[in-house]
Amino acid sequence: MSWNEEFLSILASFGSTIPEPIEYRIHYNDSGNITACSMIQHPENTQYLIVDSTIYENYFRYRVNITKKILEKIDINLGISVKLKKSTHGYAVVKNHAGLILDTGEEFDKVEYYDTDH
Repeated sequence: MSWNEEFLSILASFGSTIPEPIEYRIHYNDSGNITACSMIQHPENTQYLIVDSTIYENYFRYRVNITKKILEKIDINLGISVKLKKSTHGYAVVKNHAGLILDTGEEFDKVEYYDTDH
C-alpha cells in the first residue's frame, strides 16, 4: 500500500465531521432594542429572533416589534450630506489625507483644500 492510500485509509477511519449549522440570532430586550447578536455559543435566557446572514450583518438598521415579534427596518437619517471636491479654498486638510481637517490657525507643511460643489 502506498503512503497516499494509507493516508486516505486512516483519514476515512475518522469518519466525516459535519459542522454545526450556523443559526443567526438577534437578541433583544423588552423595549425591542437589540442587545446582542450571535451565530454560535448563543446566550441563554434571552429573547431572540432567527434571521438570515444579510439581516445579521445589518442588525443596526432594525429594531424588534415586540408585539408582533418581527424586525422592523428603522429610518437612519444621517443628516445633510454635501459632496466636497478639491478646490483652492474651503476646508484645509492635510495633503493626501482629506479626513484630517485642519482647524483655523492650525498649520501643516502640505495642505490642500476641499469645498462644496457650487
